Amino acid sequence: MAVKLKWPWLGVAIPTFLISFIGYGAHYFILSNFLSVTKQIIFEISLSMIWLSYYLAIYTNPGRPSPNYKPTPDIWPNFCKKCQNYKPERSHHCKTCNQCVLMMDHHCPWTMNCVGFGNYPHFLRFLFWIIVTTSVLFCIQGKRIYFIWQQRHLPGYFFKKSELIFLTILTPLNSFVLLTIAVLFLRCLLNQIVNGRSQIESWDIDRLESLFDSRRLIPKLIDNAWRIYPESRCLQHERDAEELLAQQRPRFDELVNFPYDFDVYANAILYLGPMYLWLWPYGVPTGDGNSFPKNDISKYEVNSPLEDIILSLPWPPDGGKTNTLSNHGSSTIETCNESGEQVIRSRLVQNGRPSSREKWYNDWGESLDDFGVDVDME
Repeated sequence: MAVKLKWPWLGVAIPTFLISFIGYGAHYFILSNFLSVTKQIIFEISLSMIWLSYYLAIYTNPGRPSPNYKPTPDIWPNFCKKCQNYKPERSHHCKTCNQCVLMMDHHCPWTMNCVGFGNYPHFLRFLFWIIVTTSVLFCIQGKRIYFIWQQRHLPGYFFKKSELIFLTILTPLNSFVLLTIAVLFLRCLLNQIVNGRSQIESWDIDRLESLFDSRRLIPKLIDNAWRIYPESRCLQHERDAEELLAQQRPRFDELVNFPYDFDVYANAILYLGPMYLWLWPYGVPTGDGNSFPKNDISKYEVNSPLEDIILSLPWPPDGGKTNTLSNHGSSTIETCNESGEQVIRSRLVQNGRPSSREKWYNDWGESLDDFGVDVDME
């Protein structure tokens, strides 16, 4: 679950203290006793990269929508009353930063800033340099402890007491930081680079799977397909809808497509920029963050099978909070007696409407509010 601090300034004070205490304490009291000057300089360079990437993650704006942005027909129209502007796809209003954030991942208490399209590379480099520095320090500490243990029968004056004290304190502390940051780094890589998703979008995937398992998602997807693509509605598609609703166990990925996921390399280029800039402190992502390329599965064709039409629905396919009115015309679905419509309506009534997106919690106990999203603006 997301961390919430009583005093927000502690979010920066705690990492600053840990970086300083572990980094400079280890250098002065441990490394300077036996490391060569060259290796000490390399360690300080790595430590400096932590500071630089941390500074950029804090002070780089995560990205604001372009002024007077207008939604395209292939996304849900979502107007932010606080910013008085439409939100681009994948954007959310942060209640703490008080702005709409492009491709919002989460509001990070440890940077007192949102992690979004504009500063995601800085945030990931911050985690990367922490892992590099703490990993190197962990290896050095381990070797030093082993060496001292081998020489444990020598008189105590062969080793400085300050070194022994700081080895005892900093070794477990450094190991704890390495472990926690490595887990966070791997989660970011898995979400954004491997699957092309922000943390909020991964949360949405879990929410949709929950609705799917309770058999409340499919009727909504069919209903949205009729609303958004009324020209695709025909007798054959209505029969397909009845068959789809009658299936016992259709597969989730046959009906839900995350449109922004490509392959690992394409995702990395999109969110981190060209490969030669991945470790460059000022490397930025490609694009403007107001629109994103979509995979081939999300392309809509009127004569496609019903499953393909459902796969082409805008993200999230259930519409989230949005009232799913058609983007392809002004018509709305009328009450009628066609068999397909009756089946869909009765199934929606039978299972109840999907749970409110603003109040839904995943297995980690996380809601949209825990990611920093202003749920009233959703």
